[in-house]
Amino acid sequence: MPVNGAAMRQINWDDLGACLEASSLEDSRICRKSALTIGVFDGIHRGHQALLSAITGKKPELIPVVVTFRENPKKQHFSGFSEKSGEKPDDICGFNEKMTLLEGFGVELCVIIDFSENFSTMSGRVFVETLNRYLHPEYIALGMNFHCGYRRDTDAQGFKALAENLGITADIIGPILEGGAPVSSSRVRAALKAGRFDEASLLLGREAARSV
Repeated sequence: MPVNGAAMRQINWDDLGACLEASSLEDSRICRKSALTIGVFDGIHRGHQALLSAITGKKPELIPVVVTFRENPKKQHFSGFSEKSGEKPDDICGFNEKMTLLEGFGVELCVIIDFSENFSTMSGRVFVETLNRYLHPEYIALGMNFHCGYRRDTDAQGFKALAENLGITADIIGPILEGGAPVSSSRVRAALKAGRFDEASLLLGREAARSV
């Protein structure tokens, strides 16, 4: 649970403006400065956990925020993503399980994006500016393979530069290695599909479910 004992709050991306402007909020979390990270977070494996540790271990006055997706953008035909195999990836865990895991790792506010065709046309620059306007980040942690924006126009280094131009500290967190290779959702997914549950558990940092 979050360190302040309050349940993690969930807000839809499209509702950020209305929440900020509301005269009476159920709590003040959306108005505080934040430490945030962004990603699909499918499975919440050990690589994801490194990002979560980066934001929950910051100054106590910064609210830990995750910006994530209700469904994996790689499943959307207009997303600009593509798997090497051309197949849409299976989910490692469902949405509700992902929310429970994020809360357990100390996230206090989760902003959920329903990845639409309209959202997919947003540039990386506008995305960063929107995060800054509504979530007041003082610190942002990114994975090395992070991309955002229309046709993935902004990589981790580009995002970091945009954030720092707005006065935001941004770190690119290196991969967690296991067996000489980065821990990743694709590795977890492959291990589960092959029935290598001990390997999947090692990558996840917890007992793997016996189906995917």
